[in-house]
Amino acid sequence: MSLFEVLDVVEAYERRPVPRIFRDRTCPYDTLSDIEFRKDYRFSRPVFFQICDMMKDRLEHHSGRSSDLTVADQVGICIHLLGRNVMQSDAARIAGCNQATVSRALESFLAVINEMAGRFIRWPDSEECAEIRRSFFRAHGLPGIVGIIDGTHCKIMRPSDDPEDYICRKTYPSLNAGVVIDFTTRIRWVCAKWPGSAHDSRVFKTSELYRQLERNEVQGAIIGDSAYALEMFLLKPLNNPQTRKEVKYNKALCSARAKIEQSFGVLKRQWHILHGECRYAPEKAAQIIVACCVLRNIAIDARESRDYDEYRGQDRQDGEVPVEALNEVMEPPRRDAKAFQRSIIENYF
Repeated sequence: MSLFEVLDVVEAYERRPVPRIFRDRTCPYDTLSDIEFRKDYRFSRPVFFQICDMMKDRLEHHSGRSSDLTVADQVGICIHLLGRNVMQSDAARIAGCNQATVSRALESFLAVINEMAGRFIRWPDSEECAEIRRSFFRAHGLPGIVGIIDGTHCKIMRPSDDPEDYICRKTYPSLNAGVVIDFTTRIRWVCAKWPGSAHDSRVFKTSELYRQLERNEVQGAIIGDSAYALEMFLLKPLNNPQTRKEVKYNKALCSARAKIEQSFGVLKRQWHILHGECRYAPEKAAQIIVACCVLRNIAIDARESRDYDEYRGQDRQDGEVPVEALNEVMEPPRRDAKAFQRSIIENYF
């Protein structure tokens, strides 16, 4: 064979079509130990597959292609992404698919779980409110309380549009997520759409929950820190307590508020994507925050939160006034709100 014939053969070989190869996805749901499964997928097997069943109708593919991900694969990839905060390319390599497939799976997963959010994140009904009020009163001596409100910053990649709006007090781009939890640390409300420069009070005061509380459309009062304005439905600490009753009142509020600081730490420990950098645009990052809150409540319902409840870290120390609150021009509290606060102090402390 001449040299030219050899070169022709080599060129023909290099031009040949390369078939797409779909790796055989070894099912990790059977091979992993219980501990390894919880580490990678954040839930026990039974609860993981319950989540798959909840999403089955929306995530199941019917094309019959061998490349299609099963519902369990889609849920597993997405929970792994949120829980371990791995890159999509790494998740794709583990799952035996390409990065574009992982991206589409995450898009679908987030859309479905955000649509489901109202089933798992809702204001307590009358019976639940009564039990929550009793729990807060027994533990802290505070009457009428059904929740604690605060904001937490979730770091995101620098957006291309209005990037300065997203710079928070810690000088990195973030979303400021407003959250209300109840006595059991169940998340009762979340608003994740605001950029990091937004004050906690602004996130709350422009929300539908604020309007509902103001109009008495939902029951109960909540506890906030110094970033929030005093309201008939929101108790906050006194800036300069003078009397024994005022000191006891402030201590009770700080003791109760420790729950939400701990809850944020637990949420971010379970879902590392909220603890590190959420490498997505603001709109998708907001969906991710809501998804993690839904999954957190599912863990609480299933009594599977204990692995993360040992967290004792805090975003800031109890009683510390956030920097953005110092820079914000707060509206003076209404006279009736001050009278409400004073009546609590005098009658219960």
